[in-house]
Amino acid sequence: MNLRPQRLARAQSRLGSRALAEELVQDTWLKLESAPGDTTIHNPAGFIQQISNNVICDHFRKERRRAEIDAEVQDLLWEPSDALSAERRLIGRDQLRQVQAALDALPEKTRRIFLLNRLQNVPHRRIAEMFDMSDQAVHYHIRRALEHLAQMRDQIDHD
Repeated sequence: MNLRPQRLARAQSRLGSRALAEELVQDTWLKLESAPGDTTIHNPAGFIQQISNNVICDHFRKERRRAEIDAEVQDLLWEPSDALSAERRLIGRDQLRQVQAALDALPEKTRRIFLLNRLQNVPHRRIAEMFDMSDQAVHYHIRRALEHLAQMRDQIDHD
């Protein structure tokens, strides 16, 4: 029984992207391979469907969290402004130097992970592979960098 085409069509309809659907269906099969082999599954199609649904839900949950973190970064680094006066540009350059100093103060691995993810848009999973760590560890490093930048922002606000 080949359920892959059905799972792919279902994932694509939920995700709106064939490439992403392919990736998540592949993740489903990887999860199936790592399932305990001694378990009897009475409804294989239903089991595969549930794992596929869980993989897609996990993806949406991660994307929602990433959007929240991106919004935090935007709040940290950018202020809405209609006109950039010479004074505002000078303040901006100073703040940029402070952000750079804050990033330079981070541990090397944390800084590299943060910059890969936030500036080069490398996904957590790819970073995890690059550094041979879990997605949760990647999230920890990014969170650590964001907290450090938030402290820097709070310092600027009080100066």
